[in-house]
Parts: sequence; structure tokens; C-alpha cells
Amino acid sequence: MTAANDSSDVLTAEEIRAAVERVVTSPGFRRSPQLVAFLRFVVESVLGGKAGRIKSYTIGIEALRRGQGFDPQIDPIVRVEAGRLRRALASYYAGEGARRSVTIEIPLGSYVPTFCRCKNHRPLAVLGAILIRTIRIMRAPARMNPFRSPERSPRQSG
Repeated sequence: MTAANDSSDVLTAEEIRAAVERVVTSPGFRRSPQLVAFLRFVVESVLGGKAGRIKSYTIGIEALRRGQGFDPQIDPIVRVEAGRLRRALASYYAGEGARRSVTIEIPLGSYVPTFCRCKNHRPLAVLGAILIRTIRIMRAPARMNPFRSPERSPRQSG
């Protein structure tokens, strides 16, 4: 959990669980039980003092219900769902959750969530909106995306 010098900035488990409930009951999450299971698993692991066991394998087996033969080196489901979860959280905090005082993030390079009490909500909403726009641009076809080089079709080569 994120702790700060001011004791009012320390989040309680109840505040974090309430934030999770608001997120998972939002329209963007209600349609995706896998995202809900992933988020609940990683948050409860941290709150239970078991952040060290948040790994691709345990998420795949326990949250995403893959079988014991699950191999995260072969099956990318955890990485894919983590990306979806990050985008869904960014979308939630850019829209419906913009005024919430507690935010949950899954930092890149990790599956361990971080929690933050936000005193100034507006910058978070603006940053979230920028992130959403950037993601849409990056997904756009090459002709509309200045960051991608156009792919040559077989007819264009030669």
C-alpha cells in the first residue's frame, strides 16, 4: 500500500476494498469477469501480505482459472489481461472514476497494484484521457498513425 508522511494519506484495507468494488461494478468491468477476477486477486494478495506471490503463474492458475499445466512462457493470457486491466483502469479513472479519491494502478513491468489517495482529481482525469487517446492512436491503422511506418503490401513491393 502507498504510505505517505501525512497519516491521512495512509489507505486502509477497507478504503481499498471499497475502491475495488466501485471499479468492478462500473460498466466497463461488469462485462469482463476475467478483469474483475484479475483485479480482485492482485488486490487481495497485497492486502493479505502476499504481494511476493503475484506472478504470471499464480495469476493464471488462481485468478484466470487456467489448469495446472499452464505455462506463462507459452500462454500469454496473463500479459494480455494485464494490458486490458491497465487500459480499463485508465478508462475508468478518466471517466466515471475521475472524482474518486482512491486510485488503483497496475504499473508497467509488474502485476502488483499500487494504491493512491488523490487530493487533486483533475490532473488524473486529464492524464487518463491523454492515455486513452494515445492508446487509440497507437492502435490506428498506419495511414492514420504517425508513430507507425506503413506496412508494404505484397503488391507494393518489387
